[in-house]
Amino acid sequence: MRCASPDHQLPDSRGLARELVSMMEGAYPQGTADELAKVAQVFEYTVFDREALYKHLYRRFEVEQSDQQPSDVATMLAELPNRQQNLFIITTNYDSFIERAFHTANRPICTVTQGMRATDNNEQKMLGLELILPDGKSQQMESRDFSVNDFPRGCTFLFKMHGSVHEPAQDGPDNVIITEDDYVDFIVNSGGSVSPFFPPPALTREYKMRRFLFLGYSLYDWNFRAFLRVLALRNALSGREKRRHWAVQLNPDPIEVDLWRHRNVNVHNGDLAEFCERLRRAANLEVS
Repeated sequence: MRCASPDHQLPDSRGLARELVSMMEGAYPQGTADELAKVAQVFEYTVFDREALYKHLYRRFEVEQSDQQPSDVATMLAELPNRQQNLFIITTNYDSFIERAFHTANRPICTVTQGMRATDNNEQKMLGLELILPDGKSQQMESRDFSVNDFPRGCTFLFKMHGSVHEPAQDGPDNVIITEDDYVDFIVNSGGSVSPFFPPPALTREYKMRRFLFLGYSLYDWNFRAFLRVLALRNALSGREKRRHWAVQLNPDPIEVDLWRHRNVNVHNGDLAEFCERLRRAANLEVS
């Protein structure tokens, strides 16, 4: 889901991969420059290191976006009528456009990221959470200690599944998922009985009681499919007919539509920005 304004598009996975290849100045083999996870793996382990990779992401997705406006999608989410009910958002974006949209709308938001590996050789900390509280302060805690009830009603919880790059340097649990090894860690740490703490139990309980609306996601993205599988294993993505879910895609492939339906998700064929505008108008009419 693109959360920057249409006038300033952030790179997609292919564009980011090509940027990293260019930085390696010929050190990357030709022919596979579109595969971000593989490119990032070589960038980190062969040419540069984890710190250099993170700094590029920070510059590209945080520093260079500081004067850009959030997209209509992010703004729509922030302007949905507040019925004193918590809103739960899951994103794979590294940027901070959703958070900025909520701050502009003066709506409380708590950003949640989850460590995939230890940064200080202490494996006990690898599943720790980092929270950015509604007042902007950061807090670290164990996944099992996080509780939605500790926050005021009406607070939005943003779970950044692939991590966040809002700080100049990593401090605390390493939560960025971009290299091949990162995705392996993601699958291992989130699979079945291996780790009951991903997503955080408090968020999983909330997911079980809600319908999902998938905006801009593709089931051809295998790491997103892995996350859906985690939700299914936690019984958070209901397969019961009485709780249908929805996805919005423009001209979806028939095969992908069938894949969604297999997961009890109906697909709406349409432009994402137009859909969000219609949703915003409908929500405003409902409360007027």
